[in-house]
Amino acid sequence: MTQYIENTMARIDARIPLSVKETIDRAAAMQGRTRTDFLIEAALEKAEKVITEQAIVRLTMRDQTMLVSALLEEKVTESTHFLKRLSAEFAERIVDK
Repeated sequence: MTQYIENTMARIDARIPLSVKETIDRAAAMQGRTRTDFLIEAALEKAEKVITEQAIVRLTMRDQTMLVSALLEEKVTESTHFLKRLSAEFAERIVDK
């Protein structure tokens, strides 16, 4: 479970439908937590997930091709196991299609 201990506090206000509030209250009660604690934990978990997902490097097909080509064209005496596996996987997933 994520921890959110911080010295400086801030306030967040939100207007939500009564049915949503009741659902949140019910879920919080089922976990023996307050509404505030439940909301903070859920929002923080979601925020961290979004940040992590967005931090993943995404390359266009053109960029992927350029990267693989550059790695394969590198002047080395023998390709490493990693490069051989990368080349085979790239060929299987991209080139052969």
